[in-house]
Amino acid sequence: MSEHQPPASHCANCGHRLAPWDHFCSQCGQDTAGHPPSLWEFVHEWLLHYVAFEGKLWKSLWALLARPGFLTQEYLAGRKQRYVLPLRLLLSFGLLFFVALKFSPDLLDQAVQLDEAAQAAGRAASQPAAARPAAALPPAAASALQGALQQAARETASAPASPVVMNAKDREGLPTWLRGPLERVEKRWAQNREAATLQFKSTLLALAPYAVLLSLPLFAGLLKLLLPQQLYGAHFLFAMHLHAAWYLMLLLLVLLGSINGVALALWLWSNLYPLKALRLVHGLSWPSTLWRAALLALMHWGVLCVLLLGLLGAGALAL
Repeated sequence: MSEHQPPASHCANCGHRLAPWDHFCSQCGQDTAGHPPSLWEFVHEWLLHYVAFEGKLWKSLWALLARPGFLTQEYLAGRKQRYVLPLRLLLSFGLLFFVALKFSPDLLDQAVQLDEAAQAAGRAASQPAAARPAAALPPAAASALQGALQQAARETASAPASPVVMNAKDREGLPTWLRGPLERVEKRWAQNREAATLQFKSTLLALAPYAVLLSLPLFAGLLKLLLPQQLYGAHFLFAMHLHAAWYLMLLLLVLLGSINGVALALWLWSNLYPLKALRLVHGLSWPSTLWRAALLALMHWGVLCVLLLGLLGAGALAL
């Protein structure tokens, strides 16, 4: 296909007749370009739509991060075109957060390092006495050190060779269909701990965005229970803005968390943010906001715990 083509005479989408100077169809709004878009065209469109067009992106970022509940209030008041739409904010910051998390050290990596250090300490404890520098100590200290190392070696030798997820007594109470996957997880973990950890982590990162999206309608439903006078759609809008703000804070935590004071400031703001947002959007007093927010947090953590257990189970079964 050549780069320079004559202008299309009719819209490829709806068939409406086009003038030679038309860049968009006046009937359906589709652009009249007849070639596959280049990467620069995608970038140009994004910059034009979000950044250059009345500074929509920057206004939305500032309002989302620094003015809790403001974007929800503006949307409900009918002022939608001034800011980036809530679903785009949620998906964009969610995607950026999980991408940043994927390429940053996490708790699973730290846990593996601690476990390897513990194994190295156990191997060192089980070495023969001649391989350890006990002879340089006074006789009484050397004798005490020798006894402690022998005890550690006995405990290391009596430890199970493979990790045990659940003891035998509790395992007997499980359904038969669940015992097989549990044994496979333990066997896979014992065979290649590094590969099992990587697969477990990748499964969690792949499923976590879906779990968060699933929690949104549940969160809006909890809000509906606490504030029944408001429509469910308004609660869902509030949930999208709130979770988009939390995603943005988590993204900042991943990128800037090593700077002194940033993690604490983001943690404090993430807890104060929903209080101020609830109070602004629903016009509540502080006492009414506090008891509703406390009950909402309690129920929301219950939902998150159930989803987290589901994620852990899916990650384990993926092994």
